[in-house]
Formats: sequence, C-alpha cells, structure tokens
Amino acid sequence: METMKVKTTSKEIIKPSSTSPNDLQTLQLSIYDHFLPPIYTVAYLFYTKDDELMISPDHTSHKLKTSLSETLTKLYPLAGRINGVTVDCNDEGAVFVEARVDNCSLSGFLASPDLKAIQQQLLPLDAVVNPHEAASTWPLLLVKATYFQCGGMAIGVCITHKIADAASISTFVRTWSAEARGEAGNTVMVPKFASANFYPPANDTYKLPVDEKANKRSSVTKRFVFSAAKLEELRTKATSPESAVDRPTRVESVTALLWKCFVAASSSETCDRKVLIQLADLRSRLPSLLPESLIGNVMFSSVVLSTGQGEEVKIEEAIRGLRKKREELGAMIQGEDGSSSMIGSKLANLMLADYSRMSYETHEPYTVSSWCKLPLYEASFGWGHPVWVVGNVAPTFENIAMLIDSKDGRGIEAFVTLPEENMSSLEQNTELLAFASLNPRVLV
Repeated sequence: METMKVKTTSKEIIKPSSTSPNDLQTLQLSIYDHFLPPIYTVAYLFYTKDDELMISPDHTSHKLKTSLSETLTKLYPLAGRINGVTVDCNDEGAVFVEARVDNCSLSGFLASPDLKAIQQQLLPLDAVVNPHEAASTWPLLLVKATYFQCGGMAIGVCITHKIADAASISTFVRTWSAEARGEAGNTVMVPKFASANFYPPANDTYKLPVDEKANKRSSVTKRFVFSAAKLEELRTKATSPESAVDRPTRVESVTALLWKCFVAASSSETCDRKVLIQLADLRSRLPSLLPESLIGNVMFSSVVLSTGQGEEVKIEEAIRGLRKKREELGAMIQGEDGSSSMIGSKLANLMLADYSRMSYETHEPYTVSSWCKLPLYEASFGWGHPVWVVGNVAPTFENIAMLIDSKDGRGIEAFVTLPEENMSSLEQNTELLAFASLNPRVLV
C-alpha cells in the first residue's frame, strides 16, 4: 500500500469559552506527577463516514473546536502551562491542528495499519519544536483532526502525562464528546483535578534514577491482537490442573505471556535482573476517595515480577506473582483507616523505596499499562462511535506494552515498544504467535 501522506491545513490555539476563576489560578502537581517522564498520554480515535449525516470537514471542525472551547472552561488547567511543580491556569489555550489525507481511504489504511505513520503523522506533535520539552512545559493539550478522502477521520489527542494518566484522557474525551453532542450537562460529571490532594505535593528535591540511554536507542512499536477466542485458550492454559492457578483475567493472562516473551527476547547480557513494572489505577480500589472522573495521576506503580540472568519465566508462576502483588496492594489500602492524603503518603513512600533500590546499570525494566475497560469506544461526537481506538504515549517510551480493549470488548490489543533487536525476536516468538496475531486488519 502507498505510504499515507498527511498534509496539515491549519493550526490554531483554542481558548476556554470563559476565563478561569480567580481563586483557581494555580494547580499543584503531586510528587507522582513530578516523577513521570516528559511524555504525552495519547489516544487516537478513528471514525468512518456516516452516510446519513453527510457532515463536511468544515462543519465537523467547527463543532470540534466550539465544543473543545466549552470543555476547556470546565477543565481549565488543560488550557494552562506548567511552571515548575505547578500549573498556571492562565487560559493560554490548547493547540488544534487540522489535516487531510488525499492518497488513502480510511478503510485502506485500516486494512494494514501503519503504526509508525500513526505516531508520526496523526499526532499534532509537529506543532511543537521539542516534544520532550513541550510535554513538561508547553502546551498541556494538543488535538489533531485528520480527514480522509473517503469521509472518514482520525482524532489524535495528546495530554501531558504530568497531569493525566490513561483514565484521565478517557474522562477528557468523554467530556468533550458529550459537549459536542450537546449532552454534557446530563451525562458527565464535571471532572476534578485533585491528584495532589491524594499524593503529597511535588518537591524538586526528590529525584528518581534516570536512564541515560533512554530515547537514544532505536525502538519500534508493533501491534499484537488477542482475539476473544484466543484469550480463552490462553486463560484455560494457565488454569490447567497441574498449574494450581485460579482462572486468570484477560489482563493477567496477556501480561504474564508478554512478560515471559520480553525476557526471552531481551538482548541485554549486562543487567543482573529484569523487572516488570505494572501500573494500577487506584480509582476503582478507592472509589470513596478517588472518583472515577478525577483527572490526574492516581496510579500505584510497582515492581510486580523479577527474574535473574538465564532464568525462564513460567506463565502460571507469573500469574501467581501478579495476584500476590494485587492482593498485597488491596490489603494495604483496606488496612488504612486514615484520610486520602495519609493513604497517598504511604503509597508514595512505598514507591520511592521500591525505585530507590533500582539502577539502570543492574536492572532492565519493562512496563505493562492496561487501558482495558476505559470507555473510549463510547466516544461519539455526533457521527457515531469510533471503529478503532489506539492508546499509547509520545514520544515513544521503550520497553512498554499498552493493553487496550478490542472494539468487541472481549479481545485485547497490545501495542508493544521495544528496541529493534528485541522486537525482531519477539515477533517471531511461537508461543506469543499461538495466541496473538501480528497487526491484523481492523474490522470495521
């Protein structure tokens, strides 16, 4: 297939429809926000043409920009700028880019999705000079609407990870799409930015280990799709009589299999240990303290699995390890009778202690982040629901797997980023390919 050619047609700054309240001009970042690397949390939503509506790109863009302006009034920090360990809620606005594709239809593109093209051409990061610098300073929110010649479109959303995790970007998209439909007042709670009320406020004196080689290696992202039927096979395999493991969840199964394959594909012979880091969204674990609509980084990040040089990973043992860590986190949270900030302080101290024992000279970290059950496929701006949703971070962060539901809600798509030599081994792993298809056609 011919390489997709995306041409930018306009770029503008969208400001809130009304100014931010005088008493809410500064948003404090949390210590967790401060530790996160300067990257964007990213979501791509693809929509096919709605023959009944026949809306022109001009009309669509007007609706997107108008509703975005209204949304920024409710989510005013997103129109601000980061200043050290705070956000200046100064209404400077978000970037909105429009583009078109004239040499390719959306259906043609989805027949063989080009992840490199998605990352490099369907995001508005070309609107800023240095994405790494921009993610921690300017701007906080960027949006790109790309129109295909067939009438289909893609919406790329970037929110700096300094104030938004995966659940946050889902809440933003849900709020914005409801505003576009004229239903925001009836269907969506006004989100709150309150992560610094849970985790301690950010402090410049705290530092975490830095990987000096990060972003200097050549990495590649590939898509592995686990169908509902194959997931059932994988879950059954992990619950065979000899495994003595209760039936795992979809995410547990995929995480354990990927961990095994990551270790097998690693080309590093210098690190003593390989470790798996898993991110746990605390909203569902502390619903009375952390509402689902809260925007911010309210995750718990921890090393859940570890293996030494030459050790082989067994899926059943990996699942047991994942379960143990999840139960430990649950017991620790349930055992706390204090306030939200007391629980947050304890979890922050645990993460600091965990990561302070790690060194990039001796540890090779891998991260699995699950976006499963986030309602991104429900995001209708008035012309139907997306036919495909992709979640990731940008600029690309290596040794990471992002798991997101397939459109049917039963399968899982894994977007894996590894150094090129490791990926060459991973995409030939027979055990992985027994359960996952490498970049199949997106079914519309």
